[in-house]
Amino acid sequence: MSKKVLAVENHEGLCWKCLISLDKSNIHIIEIPELGCGSAFDGEGTKIQLCQCCYKKSKENNPNIWNMEVKQIKQNGYFIGTEYLYEADMLEFIDKLPIQGQQFVLNEFANGSLSNPKYKMEPQDWIDYELGILSHEKCKAYGVFSFDEIKAYEERFVNCECPVNVIEDDLERSLCPYGAHGGYNQTLDDRYMCEECYSCKNYRKRTSPIMTMTIEEFRQKYEQQVTSCMTL
Repeated sequence: MSKKVLAVENHEGLCWKCLISLDKSNIHIIEIPELGCGSAFDGEGTKIQLCQCCYKKSKENNPNIWNMEVKQIKQNGYFIGTEYLYEADMLEFIDKLPIQGQQFVLNEFANGSLSNPKYKMEPQDWIDYELGILSHEKCKAYGVFSFDEIKAYEERFVNCECPVNVIEDDLERSLCPYGAHGGYNQTLDDRYMCEECYSCKNYRKRTSPIMTMTIEEFRQKYEQQVTSCMTL
């Protein structure tokens, strides 16, 4: 289990990289405005506080990293969004901040049209969540999958007797009559994550080959079990 890291209380003289407290006159504030579709900052901007030393180091590999120049993203000749010209470098820098600094950037001081203060985590909870140690109860209070749910899904869905392969037009996936779903042949897929396996009392280890049926056959066969939480 990850070791607990305590959140740091911010103030105007704190560097979010080295976490050293200085006079605020020694702090450089970088404002990152929100952008639109295509950017990691889609609907959500933020800021970064760096001491002069860390600010200088942040520009060693790319002197223009914080210029906030925007470029258009095109795909097959069509405009599909915008991003910062040096967005990859910006994100790499943020990712290398200590987790207390990341909390400031990605949670506490995130702002913009899609950043609702109602849904922000408490600083310590955000750090605990990123470290994978936030309790099941707190995860559910924030409306996110808990680590117990993720573990149960990854361990149980792939070898449970209940799921079947379902074919619907060009879509192939595995569905469980009790609400869970995943990739074809009960594989884990980045597109899917379900909470149902965590509390399911119908789990039993698979002993027979997985069945394959159409979506209509699935609905008809499991009409009584299919719950309102499933959208088929």
